[in-house]
Amino acid sequence: MAGDIPSIPGELVPPHIRQALQQIVSDMTGTSRGSFPGSQPVSFTKSGSIPELLTSNYLVCEKSDGVRVLVLMIVDGEGRAQTFFITRKNEYYFAPHCAFPLRNTDRYRPEAYHNRTLIDAELVIDVDKNGRSQRTLLGFDALVVNGEACMGYIFERRLGMLRDFVFQPFDRICRYMSPEALQRVPFLVQMKLFERSYGVSKVLHETIPKLRHKSDGLIFTSVLAPYTPGTCDKIIKWKPASENSIDFKVQVTQNDIRLLVWQGGANYSEFGLLAIRPQDFNQGALVGVRSAYDLDGRICETVYDPKYAPPAQWRFMRFRDDKPYGNHISTVHKIIESMGDNLEEPELIETMAEVRTAWKEREAAAGILP
Repeated sequence: MAGDIPSIPGELVPPHIRQALQQIVSDMTGTSRGSFPGSQPVSFTKSGSIPELLTSNYLVCEKSDGVRVLVLMIVDGEGRAQTFFITRKNEYYFAPHCAFPLRNTDRYRPEAYHNRTLIDAELVIDVDKNGRSQRTLLGFDALVVNGEACMGYIFERRLGMLRDFVFQPFDRICRYMSPEALQRVPFLVQMKLFERSYGVSKVLHETIPKLRHKSDGLIFTSVLAPYTPGTCDKIIKWKPASENSIDFKVQVTQNDIRLLVWQGGANYSEFGLLAIRPQDFNQGALVGVRSAYDLDGRICETVYDPKYAPPAQWRFMRFRDDKPYGNHISTVHKIIESMGDNLEEPELIETMAEVRTAWKEREAAAGILP
């Protein structure tokens, strides 16, 4: 169903292959081999994010509720095109039946494929009106395209390269496949839809209602900023204050269910208690979980809800087994700060009139005609 966490296509590669692939990605991005090279957004705050949107150009899109991945495309020494999915745990999955052809190759019998391409995307489960589900790869950024480093390009150029050189050729070849061959392709591809930052109302009231997957907020991305691995303050995620969530590691004791916050490395410290009721077990996101002890050691996503099962303050939402750790303590503090320094949807939309005016004034000063 919509909102389900999709599985990663393919099979987990063994350690020696993972290390070789990590070295390739490290060389492509200039990052550490042992770390996930994707950008991570900061949380929206009224005091910090609104001045940023008033003074700089941003694009906005919906925040999909799926699994974040990087997609690596290479051609091996024998000329075979291969596609790998990289998770936030820095694991690599080999995905068969989904080679990405180059733009100008034959649509019926492609002979040239992407080599040393790395894109940023999210896997979601789309559900149509008849209840049929389809795994979809939503693309929203590009780091390297067929050997051309583009992390330093402006965002709109990176989006254009992702669309024109990666997704359109893949989508085109899928359209010419036989039904039998298409069934083996583990996902469809789709570009995320972006608006100028002041188009928040359009995204919330037109784009999101038409989606076939769950969305839980907005993402603002700077037009001019380069792609930045790790935490990037030029990518801002907004959620209603009531839906801001935090990922913790669960520790079950004889007396309570504790939430541990990640301090870095292998270090955790106690942060609070998980608010859960006896009737929650084996239902909803906890189907198959019959007791609290089944939660022990897992990463779970929680929301602040002190009225649900006091004295615990954080209510269980779902497991995040796709993440190696809970949120870092620094991130937790920022999320909590944003919960008290946030804008609810009506206020956010109201503020966009001023953001639009500021954008138009920058265009006029630069001599850009409307």
